[in-house]
Amino acid sequence: MNNNEVINQLFRQHYPDMIRLARLLLHNPAESEDAVEEVFATLIGKDILPTGPTARAFLMTALRNHCLNQLRHRSIQQRLQGLYLLDSQLQDSPADIEERVAQVRQAIDSLNDDTSRRTLTQRYAQQLSYAEIAEAEGISETAVYKRIRKALDTLKEKLKNK
Repeated sequence: MNNNEVINQLFRQHYPDMIRLARLLLHNPAESEDAVEEVFATLIGKDILPTGPTARAFLMTALRNHCLNQLRHRSIQQRLQGLYLLDSQLQDSPADIEERVAQVRQAIDSLNDDTSRRTLTQRYAQQLSYAEIAEAEGISETAVYKRIRKALDTLKEKLKNK
């Protein structure tokens, strides 16, 4: 049997299951059909084709990976569109930006916990890694993460109220 015959046989045998999986993952019939076709199109150029009991698992895994890549790409594009929209809405003057920076600095300075303030400054102003901060403070990296998370939550609340 040549490669085209093998691919045709695999297509006829596994297409219904593959299209079901693609529709479950992508929620779009047209994209699902395209995804299945693209998996088979990549097989055309291959020298070795899946056969036997492993063929179904191979095809389903290839399809799943293709669909996940499509979803990842879709998610990135949606985030970019949101950022473009946000950027077009933000027409802040330099004075507005400086005022916001001053508010953030004031909020950081008003943190009650000196260790959180120091840890936050080391992380973002001095750009130290968690490991470097942990070593300097004599604590674990997890403790550094918790301090930063607590400080950022506090800052978020303070800035939200303004």
